Amino acid sequence: MTKRIIALAIAAAASGGVFAQSNVTIYGNVDMGWMSTGGRNGAVASGMRKQSLESAASESYIGFKGAEDLGNGLKAIFDLQYRIDLDGGGGLTQAGHQYVGLTGGFGTVVAGYLDGLRYGIYGKYNPFGNYSVGNFASMTTQYDRAANAVAYISPAFSGFTLILAAATNTQGNEGSLNGVHTVGGVPTNGNNGDDRLYSINLIYANGPLSVDLDYETTKAVGYSNSRLYVATTGASYDFGPVKLSAVYDVIKGDPNSLIGGNIDLDGATAGLQNLGGLAAGESYDRRNWFVGAQVPVGKARLLASYGQVKDRTLTSADASKWAVGARYALSKRTELYADYARISNQRNAGFTINPMGNSLGLSGSGISGFAMGMKHSF
Repeated sequence: MTKRIIALAIAAAASGGVFAQSNVTIYGNVDMGWMSTGGRNGAVASGMRKQSLESAASESYIGFKGAEDLGNGLKAIFDLQYRIDLDGGGGLTQAGHQYVGLTGGFGTVVAGYLDGLRYGIYGKYNPFGNYSVGNFASMTTQYDRAANAVAYISPAFSGFTLILAAATNTQGNEGSLNGVHTVGGVPTNGNNGDDRLYSINLIYANGPLSVDLDYETTKAVGYSNSRLYVATTGASYDFGPVKLSAVYDVIKGDPNSLIGGNIDLDGATAGLQNLGGLAAGESYDRRNWFVGAQVPVGKARLLASYGQVKDRTLTSADASKWAVGARYALSKRTELYADYARISNQRNAGFTINPMGNSLGLSGSGISGFAMGMKHSF
């Protein structure tokens, strides 16, 4: 539900900035790079060959945030973010996080279209974030953002911060025929607005040490045996010469559980994608983990990560990914980047290099990706 909501809320409360006008701040990020992906594994073609100019290390976006002092230590805050089609000239393509809320001594409450807590942990502890060819978020299906969401962020106490979040109608509004709920293969709308996602995130930050514990669960209302459970732990420690990080993820799903949209783990529900390739009635069990390192060298940073997907339900459905890269700071807000990543899939796994999202390639294929470019934040 909220990837960097604490930092965003604090920034909004502080307001100000180069582009500030009244109590509104304009901020953003522009990224343009060259990316090439492809590869083969034996006789199996990846089917994902691609060369393009695009935002290759981070999302390009523009945002508007602000705050109003309501007195007695209470402030109203808001943040409206929009993605930019920088290479295609399509302008503002879709919304990023969008929220309004209140912040004060009690903490912060926000509601709207919020970034996912687990998605945020992946981006926080992976040296490559959640967007470059080196990201690990594309190796697992998750909510990057949730609509109709509300979150509470507690004040920090002895380094601890608690986030509670919930989202309603995660599969679409009541009355929308999106194929999530079906009867005899025909979409129906009776329960769409009832699906809910609940999250709890405990954060500890003390100097060079950072730890996140997150638990999320969602259920497809109207179906029995349809609950999904996800537990994620992330941690990092900055030793100075090197910063090390790691994430461990446990995903368990009932046979009829849904992930992030029109995806059914065992494929038994008509009209839904069979993500896991499971037999009807079979439950789902997967483990994901990765480790990362960042080494500062003058104005540069060297990045590396390695991770694995371990499927405990399907045979020969594991995958591994490693990535190396570098960042060179031209200023505090402008840097050059170059990244290379490689995925090795077992014969029943089909993960691909994807800057954002959860795309699947051909099973058993080996995929590699390279990207280089420049990004500037304001």
